[in-house]
Amino acid sequence: MGRFGLYAALAPCIYGLPATAEERFERWSLEQPGDFVFALSFKRSISFDDRTATSELAFVCNQEEKYVAVLLIPLDGTFTSRHEVIPVSIQKIEEQSDSSDLMQRWENGTGYIFLESDEQEELATYLKDREAEGVKSVHFYFPNDLDASTQTINHTVVDLAGFSAGVAAFANRCEPAQ
Repeated sequence: MGRFGLYAALAPCIYGLPATAEERFERWSLEQPGDFVFALSFKRSISFDDRTATSELAFVCNQEEKYVAVLLIPLDGTFTSRHEVIPVSIQKIEEQSDSSDLMQRWENGTGYIFLESDEQEELATYLKDREAEGVKSVHFYFPNDLDASTQTINHTVVDLAGFSAGVAAFANRCEPAQ
């Protein structure tokens, strides 16, 4: 299965199919949305225009297929891009660049973006380091094409409390049974 097909197959597991909430790590939850699929996810819901929308950052693994992905799902229905590669800036201070910012190149899915495996550890380390520094949340910024001539910036806030403990439990769950 190609990588895009893999991520497309994993996305519905996160997008709202029922999952067993196994463990909570403050605002992060470790769920099992499928027999061999585990997800460590942070979800944030906001209300606007008489509706509620949810964004999500999820570390997902499929033990059976031995695949791991990181998915960032912006507020429902707010992300569109014609580009295959999406530059993402992760900042500890909102709208303020810093030498500790993390810049990555994510891939475009349908309504979400996903991270290649070689940069997942870098992201996890960045989030753990910021949590250890006492940073409460980080900010993900990436471009959004509203139409061919208009580009805006998508902004997703992710709380860090509980991430380090959650990612340790996630890593243990994702290791194949011996």
